[in-house]
Amino acid sequence: MEEFLEHFKERTRSEQRWLCEVFEGVRQQLYPLISSSVGLSVEQLTLSVLSKVQRAAGSEVASLPVSYRFVSLSELTRQQHTPCCSSLTWSSAQYREQARRALPNYRALARDNILLMGYLYDGPAAGASDGGWWVRDAGGAVSCRLVKSSPLWLGRLMLFPTWNYIPQNAPAGGGYLELIDPPVCVTPEAMTFDPGGSLTEAMSVKRAAELLKQRCDAQVCVSGQVSVISPLLLISGRRFFCLILSEGDSAAPVLITEGKHQYWRQCVCVGQYICISAMRVCSLRGWAGHHVLSVTAQSRLHPHVQTQESSEDPEKHLMDTDSHAPDTHMTSHTASCSTTSVRKKHSTLISYKGLITKVLHAEAGLYEIDGKVGLCLAYQPLQERGGGLRPGAEIQLHNVHFLYRPSPFAPDVVLCACLCSSAQVTAFSPLSSKVEVCGSHSPLQRHLLEKNLGVSQYLWLCYCQRVITERLCPRWVREERVCVVAGRLLDCVCDAEQKTDRKRDIYREMLQEPHQCPVTTYCVSWPCVVLWSVRHLCDWMSSEVWSSLSLSSLVSPAAAHMTCAELNACLSWSVHSVRLTAAHSQPLMLVGVLELSSTHATLQIKDQTQTLDCVCVQTDQSGATTNSNISTAWLGKPMTSLLCCLVCVQRCTLVMERLMKTNFPSWKHLDQPNYITHKHCRLYLQFCVSDLIIISPSAAMSISLMEKKRDQTDGREADQKRDRRDEGDDDPLRSACVSLVFRLNSKQGVMFRNTSVSADAHTLQMGFTATVSCLGDVQLWNNDPKNRRIQTSETDGRETTVRHLHYTVSLLYSGFYSASVCVLQMDLHFGDVCVRWFPLLHPGSVYRLIAHNTEDVSVLKAESISARGGVKLLSNPALLMKHQWRLHTLTHMEQLLDTQSDVGAVMSVSKVLHSSSTSEIVSFYGVISQRITLQEEMGTKPSIQSVTATKGMCGVFRQQCGGGGSEDPLDRSGL
Repeated sequence: MEEFLEHFKERTRSEQRWLCEVFEGVRQQLYPLISSSVGLSVEQLTLSVLSKVQRAAGSEVASLPVSYRFVSLSELTRQQHTPCCSSLTWSSAQYREQARRALPNYRALARDNILLMGYLYDGPAAGASDGGWWVRDAGGAVSCRLVKSSPLWLGRLMLFPTWNYIPQNAPAGGGYLELIDPPVCVTPEAMTFDPGGSLTEAMSVKRAAELLKQRCDAQVCVSGQVSVISPLLLISGRRFFCLILSEGDSAAPVLITEGKHQYWRQCVCVGQYICISAMRVCSLRGWAGHHVLSVTAQSRLHPHVQTQESSEDPEKHLMDTDSHAPDTHMTSHTASCSTTSVRKKHSTLISYKGLITKVLHAEAGLYEIDGKVGLCLAYQPLQERGGGLRPGAEIQLHNVHFLYRPSPFAPDVVLCACLCSSAQVTAFSPLSSKVEVCGSHSPLQRHLLEKNLGVSQYLWLCYCQRVITERLCPRWVREERVCVVAGRLLDCVCDAEQKTDRKRDIYREMLQEPHQCPVTTYCVSWPCVVLWSVRHLCDWMSSEVWSSLSLSSLVSPAAAHMTCAELNACLSWSVHSVRLTAAHSQPLMLVGVLELSSTHATLQIKDQTQTLDCVCVQTDQSGATTNSNISTAWLGKPMTSLLCCLVCVQRCTLVMERLMKTNFPSWKHLDQPNYITHKHCRLYLQFCVSDLIIISPSAAMSISLMEKKRDQTDGREADQKRDRRDEGDDDPLRSACVSLVFRLNSKQGVMFRNTSVSADAHTLQMGFTATVSCLGDVQLWNNDPKNRRIQTSETDGRETTVRHLHYTVSLLYSGFYSASVCVLQMDLHFGDVCVRWFPLLHPGSVYRLIAHNTEDVSVLKAESISARGGVKLLSNPALLMKHQWRLHTLTHMEQLLDTQSDVGAVMSVSKVLHSSSTSEIVSFYGVISQRITLQEEMGTKPSIQSVTATKGMCGVFRQQCGGGGSEDPLDRSGL
């Protein structure tokens, strides 16, 4: 140290202190890695470093740059958590000028005065080449990106005058360097020349192309211009890339598979003249009938001293995106779709140079250039650590596919890169921006490779993935499952004939002419299905319900003779319904989770934006619309949202009810809206259960689907396998439970009931009562049976004696067992949050009632309920449903009990009127033609009935003598 400071006796104390820090940094971080062949001491190496630093800073004689602190790579990655930049050559004015050119919504990188040096290698450690460039010192290594690089820099100690550091919050930590200015070599090491062949013997590309047509065992040296360069690929643990040397009409493909030559990928660019020595001719197993030049361990890359850019200006190939004709390059055929014809077009290979203005989706490889052009890099391996593709970076593209309107969810012009395309950053971004860390293959890219998606399908998949993440993740869909759900939605909108079965051939894609790849042809603006959120749909319905209002159409032609009360009664309620397909010019799709409402006793579809009520119906063989026997399996565990069914709705009816209070004096004033004193609307969906597409089934739904498959095979063998699996499962979270199997005979409507909350307090709560027939006694289980196939012990009636026998039915179990089953009729009372079960309970269906975390079979025993004075309220034994209990539909039992069911069929109104049946319960369907307003104002009597005719609205009613109620959810409006 003292000998070193002797050279700087005239320096100030602060400068000498700075020199000591530099000396220590060189001794600890740089000197241990220097080659012994250089023959430099620590003092000599430090003097050489200072000389390069002063020259780079422009202060060879002036004061030393003491404001710059020497920092090792380990300190940089450990302490620097925000993006920064540093430059020995910039003045303060230059930095401020650069900061003023920042893009909107971005700010310039913070400047820090750091002295950074290190050795350039092709891997993070010795013998660990990964095809990238790394800066190393004795403390660690950092990945780096360079605008231009030379193979002569490898293994040399370099000073980096100007650079950006971009930290990343990855599990492995660290970040990467963007080397803006060319690095300065600190030690002029003697170069060893080992070309692997004399450069004077380099042959032309034309001669090499002729040599490839015949077998040649000699090593050759070829010189030419790079016209195509592929990205670095990693397949089956082996890295390689390809390039094509061109000369006129001749081309010679070159394959680089040697691990120690992978860093060449960063040294070569399209348009550059290079010479590669010691290559041999070989054939590719995946490209039969063709030969390529392959590098050997002795091969060397020799860039020409004066690199020449491509003779063609990349910018001249940019087409005018505003005037580009939509039918350019259109094929002569069209592919038919289920709704519209799909036009296909051929893409065009172009070159382009522009500025990245936005990262649309880094994981999907989507970017925006110049604010109007899309860039898709999904058909190439993802750039590690972002690859410098940040907003504000200049990028040059070669051999990319020009696509015009491939998707309505992407810019009109999209440039798509394939394996013969190259994307090179020509100027790093001076802006501070977040960098998303992705693996070697993102879930979206894996799905693209596995399904061989076209670019139009892939763009819609990315749109779908973003929508699901915003609306359903993480509450219902885990982050790692988002792409799987998006892929299932893509299957819903794409027909089988519109999917390609052709697998990618990487060698043909990179090397063969004419060029063929998955992006050669594409669909124009397809798929075009729009995914609306529940909130968006509700907002549209709220607007549509009043914009479509025509007061004159709500009254009959006899309105001129109506009194004021009659006229306003006609306007008090109306309904407007439209198909989902009519709500938008493009096909619509609604994706959400089916749940039960614990406050309104309705079925709901919801996402993270809003909730919307639903009416689920089904169509019988006669075409009549009836209430749908939707299974409890659609909802899983209603109190656990994660287990609900994720569904997709493409066909449904949007129902909008209008409720108004008006004070029109006569029909002549209907054009004056100021007579409307109050208005509000009620919105819900009506869809058929057969139109629901299950995207992600609940646990109970999965069991239900397996039961259907089991019916097609040997059921007993499948049950035995399942029982063995359950017995061997030692899941500590499983607990005992008790169950009861019953068939629903009837149910009353939901209404407010006087409920006792304490000995002296009563309150009104919503509730209903269902009459059921027990098919057996209460059973004890070691684990939850859910909706699995019913067991013999649940219906044999041999273990206990059941009182209150009303009738006996004959039950066939799995086609093999026949027994006489004792049936107990009782009433189930549903109150408070248990009213959520109302839409799922249907007369004639069989259910399993389960009480968890108990071994007491008496909890499901029905008892007589006593009132004040010991008066019996009900003739049947009763059981109060608890909120923690669960109900499961046993769909495989419905067909077995259908012939024994005492529930009548749903009839039309005319059949009911002309029926001679004396049954107490009648089920019918019809069109709502009149509505009685039960209560318009608080404290007033029901007014006269409305004569409004509502066409197309169907309801299902079950009238029970002695106090039955409506089963349809529309009953809540006073139908």
